[in-house]
Amino acid sequence: MKVLNKGLKFAPTKKIDKFGVFVDLQKFKRSLCLKKYFLKDPVTRQVLGENDGWRHTELKKKSHFYPKHLISKEITTFETMVLDEMEKIQPMRSQNLTKEEKEALKELAEDTTITIKPADKGGGIVILNREDYDEESLRILNDRDVYQRIPYNPTEEIKKKFDKYIQKGENNEFLNEKETDYLTVKYPKIPVFYHLPKVHKNLNKPPGRPIVSGIDSISSKVAEYLDHLLQPIVRKIPSYLKDTGDIIRSLNTITWEENFLLVTCDVRSLYTNIPHNRGCEAIKTMLLEDGEIKKEQIDYIVEGIALIL
Repeated sequence: MKVLNKGLKFAPTKKIDKFGVFVDLQKFKRSLCLKKYFLKDPVTRQVLGENDGWRHTELKKKSHFYPKHLISKEITTFETMVLDEMEKIQPMRSQNLTKEEKEALKELAEDTTITIKPADKGGGIVILNREDYDEESLRILNDRDVYQRIPYNPTEEIKKKFDKYIQKGENNEFLNEKETDYLTVKYPKIPVFYHLPKVHKNLNKPPGRPIVSGIDSISSKVAEYLDHLLQPIVRKIPSYLKDTGDIIRSLNTITWEENFLLVTCDVRSLYTNIPHNRGCEAIKTMLLEDGEIKKEQIDYIVEGIALIL
């Protein structure tokens, strides 16, 4: 296992991606047309949740609206000029890497006996033996208190539960039409498990920080919706700290005294150690005390959290 310096940089390729440039041009043309369109016909924005009494979000599917009738001669001329100039450019050979360095990178990319991951902390790059990485993966996944082996793919079964939950939200008007459309995942991806090596704890045989990447999974959109509702309320909690900068600003407001102690603490496996029922109860209590969201919608939010968990 090796850790590479976080300052290591690889030379960018000088070869032009003609297709990529063409795609970017089309996006730029659409952006210009949209600006022209909305200057002529401004969008009237409304305060969310004002009409039906329920708390809503701004979540909606990305629009594909393209007023092509607003493509002018100037835009077309600009596109032609860029494409013509691109054809004249000759790709340059990169001189940033030596021949030996290029061969080393190629060898690393083709080596199936290793895996390359970012370090859990510090920003370094870690090269691990594939056997060691797989061994740590199995150690994490074989913890039966956290993970459960299942004999089949439950995707369709879980999808039906989320579809039913979303339909319930629409029927009770907790969700508006745009939210319902956004939250419905028609073709969900199965979440991917991997882990990041904690080289700050053990350099020779680092334990892994397990991560389940749920991008575009069944629960990803509902989780995003609930996060939008909860974040404004979480910020009101006295113990809330946004980031390191927020901590420093808070400390600057304190008049330090001789008997003060600056203490930090860490919880091992924090999220897996929170009992689901107690966590849901805590969130419900917090939402009721805040009073910004009606009780019926609070019950719906807590139901969604339990479903995700």
